[in-house]
Amino acid sequence: MKRLSLVFLFVLACCTPRVDRALWQHMPPSEKTLYVKSLLGAEKVKDAKGGTGHRYSSSPEDYVRKIDEAYARGERREPSAVFAALHD
Repeated sequence: MKRLSLVFLFVLACCTPRVDRALWQHMPPSEKTLYVKSLLGAEKVKDAKGGTGHRYSSSPEDYVRKIDEAYARGERREPSAVFAALHD
């Protein structure tokens, strides 16, 4: 039973959290930066497995600013979709 609990906790820890527009707008800057870092990490994993051809050369803080700016202009998509559109 203990082993099953550990496996469950590991799988839960590896899942990317679902963040929608409303949640993003209420997150503190540090959590937004952490979320963007997780998205950047996921992109690095995809590249290691063959890649998507997308490059992200800006800092996490820059992507946070760009996502916030997109929402200020009326963007409605989830932050991960906005982020995906910001590749080089």
